[in-house]
Amino acid sequence: MQPETATSVPAPAGADAVRRAALITALDIVEGGVEERFERITRIAREAFGVSGSFLNLAGESTLTIASQQSEQRFGPVIPLQDTFCGRTLGERGPVVVPDASADDRYSDMPMVVGDPNVRFYAGVGLRAGDDDLKIGTLCLIDPQPRTLEPDDLALLQELGVWAERELAAGADEDRLRTVLTGLEPPAVDVPGYRIAGLSIPHGVVAGDFHDWHRSGPDALHLSVSDVMGKGMSAGLLAANLRGALLARGDLDPGVAVAELEAQVAPEFGRAESFATMFHGRLTPSTGRLDFTDAGHGLVLQLREDDERIMRSSDLPIGLHPAGLPRAAGSLVLRPGDVLLVVTDGALELWDSTLASLSELGALYRQSPDIETFLQRVRQRAAEHDPGDDLTVVVVARDA
Repeated sequence: MQPETATSVPAPAGADAVRRAALITALDIVEGGVEERFERITRIAREAFGVSGSFLNLAGESTLTIASQQSEQRFGPVIPLQDTFCGRTLGERGPVVVPDASADDRYSDMPMVVGDPNVRFYAGVGLRAGDDDLKIGTLCLIDPQPRTLEPDDLALLQELGVWAERELAAGADEDRLRTVLTGLEPPAVDVPGYRIAGLSIPHGVVAGDFHDWHRSGPDALHLSVSDVMGKGMSAGLLAANLRGALLARGDLDPGVAVAELEAQVAPEFGRAESFATMFHGRLTPSTGRLDFTDAGHGLVLQLREDDERIMRSSDLPIGLHPAGLPRAAGSLVLRPGDVLLVVTDGALELWDSTLASLSELGALYRQSPDIETFLQRVRQRAAEHDPGDDLTVVVVARDA
């Protein structure tokens, strides 16, 4: 493919510029700092073409942000758009190759041509995003010596541009996914005499954990915490299916609900060679009685005024439990002042990976003035001691 040789089209203004800026904001790249996924592309580009600099640029309304650069001389990271090759080639339909910018009236007056770094050669391909493939930036090369590109070289630059576009799209997909996952968080629930809250911190973009609670009738609260084996997209998809199966049976007796959902999802877990632990219970707020089924979860801590109690599980996880074999039913009573902590195994990784970590978590709760501070401290510890796994913590506290 031959580069464009027609007179450069001015950078799109007005609505296009606003949409460019909105798309870049949605991609969450400008404020995110250097990212290796872009550094890898510009590093390969500079080495493959033997040029002095390679850049991945994003064009906003009036400024250009250098998202990645490989050059001895550092630029930006934000410079006026009108003073850049990227800004002057946004309207081009194809790749742009400028053999000698000092001899080209379209670019000879640019600061980076008449002054340092004295650019002569430029080659760039547009990066597009959004449903209408709006050009939001460029992947480009510069060099102080005049030169050109052979067709095979130009094809390689375009392939690198496609790679960059896919990385940009992946970032947008992650943002949309985060929005969806945020919408799956259980809403605040009002249960007189109780305080209920929780958090879930995925190890990656998608978590294999989920937690849920909802009222059923005048005197019933259903509470669930589950952890699918593994991390990432596959665990997240299995967790989403498990959550849907549970919510469809949310008002049933805990034992019945778990048995029915297990019959539904067990074949899928078998094909995926995976399993999930689950704690699912129904609280009667007037009495504090919590009836539950624990499918291999066993990460439940009841804090009382003078002691604590860890509830262990005697059943196998969902996907491993023998079909038709009834599960053990459990129950406990939350007395006034008692607190129940239900967590996933990522919480254990905040300390020594053993059940003793539940006691450490309980101590952290006792040292906190309220639930919000406790959850904030859990987040802070997770930031300082990466659990390397999805982390969920749910708190049910009965007023004294």
